[in-house]
Order: sequence, then structure tokens, then C-alpha cells
Amino acid sequence: MLTVSFVGVTMAQQTQTVTSGVSKSYTANPEAGTTVDHYVWQLVDASNVSVRDLSAETGATVNILWDLTVGETYRLKSQVVDNNGCISEVVYVDVTIAAEAFVNFVATASDVITCSDLNGGISGGLVDQSLFKVELTGGVAPFDVTYEIRDASNAVVQGPNTVTLNNGDDLSIDNNFVNETGADLNYTVVITSAKTADGVAVTVNADDSRTITVHTKPVISNLTLN
Repeated sequence: MLTVSFVGVTMAQQTQTVTSGVSKSYTANPEAGTTVDHYVWQLVDASNVSVRDLSAETGATVNILWDLTVGETYRLKSQVVDNNGCISEVVYVDVTIAAEAFVNFVATASDVITCSDLNGGISGGLVDQSLFKVELTGGVAPFDVTYEIRDASNAVVQGPNTVTLNNGDDLSIDNNFVNETGADLNYTVVITSAKTADGVAVTVNADDSRTITVHTKPVISNLTLN
């Protein structure tokens, strides 16, 4: 859970975007010299109509589950009541709900064909990196995207690896594959999971894999000496 602090009346308004379904914590910080009796919290919509009863929340910190309407902006308001019964100005944050998050490869992200590496990690030709463009929708970016590389038997040969991506970024794979089989080898890059910047699990859509085909390494058996 992320904690957002309200620091004094000079920061009366803040804004935040959260992924639908995330829970976050908010803490009000009174200025020095304020003797606190209790706090008053309110959560209202754009028309200043209460959307959740927070009357029981009288401490400095409140936890909010943001499971409200996607695309709408809500205002979380806080006031402190001191030991004289005096109440402070309102401090608030406007929170916009982002849609549920999804990740997949962009439809135009093609499979890749490359050559086997040579001994010592030297490139054997064609492309040194496989670049697959990723589409991120909803949620709060960037996403932490986790992927694996699997062989033809579906066994994991690399990963899981996690990279941080924004929408339209490339998932970049170093083509350090060695193939001495005498035939092409296919490896599959699979997105297995992802999280938004605010820690919400991302739904992985069906278009979650791409293929890297590695040609076998050509071989010279020997040299004829004359």
C-alpha cells in the first residue's frame, strides 16, 4: 500500500491516479503546535456528494479501497479537530480511477529469425536482438512485465525476467542462442505476468507470446592443406 501524506495547509490540494481495485493509505500531518483531538475524513464525488461513510475514521491515517467508477475523479478530504474543538481548513487530494490494466504484444510485433551465436558469444549473423513491441492499457504506467523464454518442449530456458515498460516500448531479448543441431530451433517468448506502477496485478491478454527461430550453425569440418 502506498502512503500519501498531506503536509500542512500550503499543500491543500494534490492529485493522484490509481488503478481500479488498488488499496492505498493516506496520512494527515498537522503542523507543529496543533494538539490533536481527532480527524474528520470525507470521500466525495465531483458533485461533493459523499460516496463512502468515513465517520468512523477518526485517526490520522485512513485506508481507501479504490473500487469506484473507472474514469471518475473523487476527492478525499481531511480536517483535524484540536483539543479546543476547533477545526482546520480542509486538505484534500483528487483521485482519478484508471481502468483495469492489460498487457499484450502489439499485433504488428513480428516473430524473429536469427542465426546461432558462435563460440565466445560472437554473433553468427542476422539480428543480435529480438524486439517485440508491447501494448499496455489501463492502470498506472510504467508496468513491471515478467517474461520467460521456453524451448520447443515448453521448458523454461531463460527467466523469469522482469523489465519496466511503458506503452509502445520494446521487450528486448539478446539473441545469444547457440544451435548446433543441424536444424532450426524455435524459442517462445511468453509474457507471464505484470504489475502496474501502484502494485496492481495486470491481466495478460491472449496475445502473450512471440517466436524466435534460430538457424543452425553452419560448420566447416576442416581445411585441406596442399
